[in-house]
Amino acid sequence: MMIIHLIHDKCSLLACSLTCYSWYIATVPHLHYTLVIESYWWSNRPRHGWPTPLWNASRLGLLPLVRKFKFCVPDCTGFSPKLFNRPTLRQFSSLTNIQELEIDDLNIPSFMPKIRRYFGHFIPTTRSLTLKAPKGSRREIIFFIGLFQHLENLTLLNGIVYRWTSEPANDLTLIPPFTPPLRGRLVMIHFTSPMGFSRDMIALFGGIRFRYMNLFDVSEPRLLLGACAETLETLRLDPTDPQGEQLRLKVMRFRPTVLQPGHLFWALISHGTSHSEHSRSRHSP
Repeated sequence: MMIIHLIHDKCSLLACSLTCYSWYIATVPHLHYTLVIESYWWSNRPRHGWPTPLWNASRLGLLPLVRKFKFCVPDCTGFSPKLFNRPTLRQFSSLTNIQELEIDDLNIPSFMPKIRRYFGHFIPTTRSLTLKAPKGSRREIIFFIGLFQHLENLTLLNGIVYRWTSEPANDLTLIPPFTPPLRGRLVMIHFTSPMGFSRDMIALFGGIRFRYMNLFDVSEPRLLLGACAETLETLRLDPTDPQGEQLRLKVMRFRPTVLQPGHLFWALISHGTSHSEHSRSRHSP
């Protein structure tokens, strides 16, 4: 029997993997749990730039060991089909056990309508999705979220939803293929849109059931809170920007509150001026 207590210490894990073959077998799943790739035109470390880490891991047969995939790009670029040729797409499709998927600047319209060709291998296993500054309309973003039938945790950061006026309500091509559980964590920071994103997400998924929520500078926060009032256990409403950026004037923000199961308490502060606090509670039957 072998017990490993070095999961978060990569230097020690590497040292153990060089000791003997038995140690290598024990440590290799932890060494290759996370795969982080940067865009090749932005990275000043060529071995971390796209798609070099993908090629190296594929050559060694390590891609099935990866559980967390993170693609980082600057704001001026994007994650789109232009990054893929046939060999790269074949290697990308070997990431068949991803549980946590994190993509910066995902250009969703560029993948339509063949989006499953690029992301279909993530559908059975992905439990957590993080999108930073995604590009797409509200229905396109919701459609992408609905690709993952077992999704529990959702994080949306620094996004401004656009192209909302061109979406017909009865567009069958943008109906999500699955209804994910969405019973874990919801984090939305600087994610703004015209009225309708939260409403459409709740309607198309038949409701949301998050147990933890962290909201800052989002559209329709009360709608999100109301939809999860029966399941919410922990609520974080930051008085200052959690990403360390300077607050903009006229930003609606919340004072930190304590939420008990079955109760919904909230206090709203507007324009940086404290107003009288209003609290509301709803008891479970």
